[in-house]
Amino acid sequence: MDSFNRALLQGPSVWTGAQLSAADDWRCTLEPGEAAALLRATQAAIASGKPLEALRRGDFQMPLLQARWQRASREIEHGRGFYLIRGVPVDELSDEQCKVMFWGIGLQLGAPLSQSRLQNYIAEVKDIGEKMGQATTRAYRAGGPLRFHTDQCDALALLCIREPIAGGHSRVVSSAAIHNEVLKRRPDLLPVLHAPFCFSRQGEEVEGEMPWYERPIFDRAADGAFASLFSMSFIESAQRLPEVPRLTGQQQEALQLVAALAEELSVTIELRKGDMQFFNNHIVYHSRTDYQDHEDPAQRRTQLRLWLATPDSRHLPNGAGVFYGSTRGGTMRGGITPPSGRRFAFEDWADAGWTHEDLGLFRSRHAA
Repeated sequence: MDSFNRALLQGPSVWTGAQLSAADDWRCTLEPGEAAALLRATQAAIASGKPLEALRRGDFQMPLLQARWQRASREIEHGRGFYLIRGVPVDELSDEQCKVMFWGIGLQLGAPLSQSRLQNYIAEVKDIGEKMGQATTRAYRAGGPLRFHTDQCDALALLCIREPIAGGHSRVVSSAAIHNEVLKRRPDLLPVLHAPFCFSRQGEEVEGEMPWYERPIFDRAADGAFASLFSMSFIESAQRLPEVPRLTGQQQEALQLVAALAEELSVTIELRKGDMQFFNNHIVYHSRTDYQDHEDPAQRRTQLRLWLATPDSRHLPNGAGVFYGSTRGGTMRGGITPPSGRRFAFEDWADAGWTHEDLGLFRSRHAA
């Protein structure tokens, strides 16, 4: 492995849980006027009569909130890779209306992607009885704790609309900080993590795709941008496929180290109703704690989830195209291709309602 990949990563994306806990610029609370503006924009979009997936960026008029969305998107790609907004007015809306509101917020930061072979562009993260550990299980449909992992998109957005009785807290960690700790503590394992591992597609491959793909845990794009992909569950699931090579002892040791460092360097954030989180999947891992849920299915812990392509996303390593499609920054990419239908909710940025002026202003502000 060359010296380029052995260098310590630097910048705002390298942080520890203790450092995040000591800061407060990674979170904000909507002012009453901002919450009211968000409700008005949502109600206007609902009153238009358009189906959810026909609503474009321009269908949500909320100029008072543009500074909030700009701050969130800047922090996602050019800051720590994580941002929290509290005070989203979910109590004023039904679950279906909350979806419209969340869709509109997502369109201020990017464009939604299909999250499964079911072509769901917006998902409910809720325990519906699926069991973890099975080859086709998707974690967002199961209960209990989750290990640290990344999702298949540039940016993940979560909105809490119902809390459990107890627990179910969010955990987040900088994968760049994990990389640096591996370099400091076990430099012999860094080349292992820069080499390919096999990940399962969890039964969501389409014609022409293998049921698994190969990617390293740590990687760099040609311009030096760091990107990490991690999911112990998807790696373990791939090991059940007879054609996938067995993990070596060094690979197992390296994975265990990454998982242990994620625990050590992470921060736990208590989620409340109306909390909205954003994650850059290339530079942070996320997980959740165990929780006690309500017996009544209608009262169970529920979050809404969006996978977003973002117009100022980083370049990805060449090999990332096996899953993301495009490795060029600022493109429609990521998500899961359904057997029939669209991988992306919109054909391109213009179709999603982004004008040339929007894109130019968005990118220039982030470059500043």
